[in-house]
Amino acid sequence: MFLEALVLGIIIGFLRRGKISRLAYVRFNFKFLIFISALLYLAIIVMNLGLFDYSSNLYSIFLLMTYIFTGLFLIANLSMKFMVIPLIGLGANLLAFLANSFKFPLSSEAAAKLYGTEIYELLISGKMLFFTPAEAASLSFLGNIITIGNWIIVSVGDLITAIGVAMVVQSIISDKFIQNRNRITFSKDILR
Repeated sequence: MFLEALVLGIIIGFLRRGKISRLAYVRFNFKFLIFISALLYLAIIVMNLGLFDYSSNLYSIFLLMTYIFTGLFLIANLSMKFMVIPLIGLGANLLAFLANSFKFPLSSEAAAKLYGTEIYELLISGKMLFFTPAEAASLSFLGNIITIGNWIIVSVGDLITAIGVAMVVQSIISDKFIQNRNRITFSKDILR
């Protein structure tokens, strides 16, 4: 959902007569935090490919560290316009994750509709390692996956984060005060 939000932000920025080159001139504080977070998330993807012992707590630790490093990056850059919105979305997801013993709430109806009866039965019996039934979960409204028809619309926290990312990107692209390095100007009085 992050890439879709990024593209939407770029489109909105263009419609507001912005320039994509302005993204290159923004200076983020503590950039290394987001790179560490991305590496941890990549490790989670590799774990989900089956190269992982699911009896280990490593998955939950990596996911928690991803949230922490991303949150620290967002906090370090709160001075940027609209940066608080992705932080709120991240906080909502983290709160749902922590309130349910390092599991995300998943509606049993959504599990049956999207993934079939086998996943539904595993979810109801509590045998899904990273998900818990939303009907019995704490703060399920924050982490519950929303569906419309057979489409996955993700959680409330993901939606808030995506809206925030789109707003930050469009704000940067359409900000006329971000300088363009290709244009060097001199004062008229300097050459007199």
